[in-house]
Amino acid sequence: MSVSLPYEIIRRTVLLLSSLFFASICHADAPALEVLNGSVEPFVSGTKLFRNRDFTILHVPTELKGARFIRTTIEAGQTLTCTRPGALYAITPASHPHNSLAAELRARGFKQCAIEPFQLFGRAPEDRAIVFRKNLQKDEPLSTRKWVVLLAQGELSIAAPSHSRNWSENDGETLPNGICLPRIWPPRDGNPGSDEPMEVPYLEAPPSILPIDTGRQLFVDDFLIEKTDLKRTFYTAKKYEGNPVFKPETPVELKQAVCYLGHGGVFYDPIEKLVKMWYSAGELDGALAYATSADGFHWQRPELGLPAEGNLLLPHGGRTRGTHAGGDNCLWLDTLTTNASERIKFLTQRDVKDPHWLATSANGQSWSQPVPAGHAGDYCSFFYNPFRHLWVYSVKRGGPRGRSRYYAESSSFLSSNAFDRAVYWCNADRLDEPDPVAGCAPQLYSLNAVAYESLMLGIFYVHLGPPNQICSKEKVPKITELKLGFSRDGFHWQRPDRRAFIPASRKAGTWDRAYLHSTGGVCLIDGDRLLFPYCAFSGVTPDGRRGMYMGASVGYGILRRDGFASMDALAIEGTLTTRPLSFTGKYLFVNADCPQGELRAEILDTDGNVIRPYTRENCMPFTDDKTCYRLTWTGADACSADKPVHFRFYLRNGNLYSFWISSSLSGASRGYLAAGSLGQKGIIDK
Repeated sequence: MSVSLPYEIIRRTVLLLSSLFFASICHADAPALEVLNGSVEPFVSGTKLFRNRDFTILHVPTELKGARFIRTTIEAGQTLTCTRPGALYAITPASHPHNSLAAELRARGFKQCAIEPFQLFGRAPEDRAIVFRKNLQKDEPLSTRKWVVLLAQGELSIAAPSHSRNWSENDGETLPNGICLPRIWPPRDGNPGSDEPMEVPYLEAPPSILPIDTGRQLFVDDFLIEKTDLKRTFYTAKKYEGNPVFKPETPVELKQAVCYLGHGGVFYDPIEKLVKMWYSAGELDGALAYATSADGFHWQRPELGLPAEGNLLLPHGGRTRGTHAGGDNCLWLDTLTTNASERIKFLTQRDVKDPHWLATSANGQSWSQPVPAGHAGDYCSFFYNPFRHLWVYSVKRGGPRGRSRYYAESSSFLSSNAFDRAVYWCNADRLDEPDPVAGCAPQLYSLNAVAYESLMLGIFYVHLGPPNQICSKEKVPKITELKLGFSRDGFHWQRPDRRAFIPASRKAGTWDRAYLHSTGGVCLIDGDRLLFPYCAFSGVTPDGRRGMYMGASVGYGILRRDGFASMDALAIEGTLTTRPLSFTGKYLFVNADCPQGELRAEILDTDGNVIRPYTRENCMPFTDDKTCYRLTWTGADACSADKPVHFRFYLRNGNLYSFWISSSLSGASRGYLAAGSLGQKGIIDK
């Protein structure tokens, strides 16, 4: 029996028995066997059950004698595929209210064995176990959650499925950018114990031709680049001078002086032409509240006329048709849906002992019957990936390197127990440097994402310490900072710049001393700039009270549009040649800054020959600073191509941020506009 074993959080002080949940995913060819974090041991009395606990097997039923079991850490969850048919036994709690999944096991075709509940170890009633059995077929997939005891007799073999290392051989779903995914998706071979940066396989094996009909093409990585001598520069957000733009004012909010995004949601609503914010009022697990703004900077708290007070949609602990507000709220304004009653998507967890819940609403005032998302850590979120038309759940779990994220996806937002299908996703890694004062190992506190133009923009909440108990004792907020990542397949993240995109000030008396949070939606577009809403804690209330979770307000980090990275040249001219591109538009646009220099372009065929009249000499030089500018050539009205071509840019004394092909002289990119673009009619740039 061989297996790769991702990890999951154990947040209870009372020892829980193992539980198991199997998810239905696509069948795939048998992968290579791989053991990352487990070993196979005889299931006999006195044998140590877990690598990181001293619990030993107390009783072995007759039917399980001679079986082998997978010894992992107590936190382990697993994602597996059967590589050799046989019988699999699963041990789950007999009666634990949260962790016995007997009903789900039966629904998945497992049969309970005629074995009386027995004391697997310990003496507590919750340590009594029951056993299920199922004959697995070759290539049958399964995944598990919580901690689990799996046993087998005979020749059964199960392993961690692996995506194809050579992505040029993939035969799964093809994305708008030309990337072809493996058939086994999402990937299930991540190692939560590793501190190595995530591999990004599409950068090692990009498509031979890159379609660029969707969105502005950003130079955040080498995906678009075949050859260049330009140098890349990454940029961080500038904090708005008028921060904070939203702070506690109402009696409810002033309870602990908290207006808390985490995760909440900040979106532009093109129907009402308002920026809308959903947040927790008064405390971390306070009421769900609502505010609006015409410009994103000056805010109103509308009187909603609900049983709750003022602008409160859901009081903490209150219920509306079963929906309630908690400390784990995440909200998404779905402007792409055609079902008005599901325009608002909502995830919450009232208490860390409760499961998470999903619900939808037209206006946030009346809600659908909630659907259980499943058990997980206390700070989960979700986002929409429009390139694949899927909802993605960003699930917080613990493991050998502390807080980490797991990934689940569904075409339907209200997907029952979606968290139970989650696979290990990512951690903070060795390139995330520890805070020099706190001295703690960095952990991934959260991960939100949004579609921006042609890629997924991820914002990583990196926890730097100190530990909660120290912060609680000293009455100061813990440090989390916001960093960026970029993904072109929606799963693998390239994180080339490990500086804080929005840092904590770390200074007593400042509004954003520590504990920074982004929001559902990540950023807004405001003309030529991007607005990144973020929540931060001062640790102090206006009346002088101090506390770890006191004094939270909202501000903005500001960045040039597309301004995550630029390709640069000084006085000596440099060039950048793209990989082969295909497109159906007509007009070449750029986002560039070169008032003291110039930018030109030419078009080449796939053999490297310049296509006339699209030569460098015929290109009208760009010598300005604009986020949307059309490059033209003498003797040509447009640059449509019926075959793949390369663009070659010539740059002197300037910065090139992005380029794209538009079907319109307005420069519309047909890309995605993050959480909305103020004044625009929709979430797609048309």
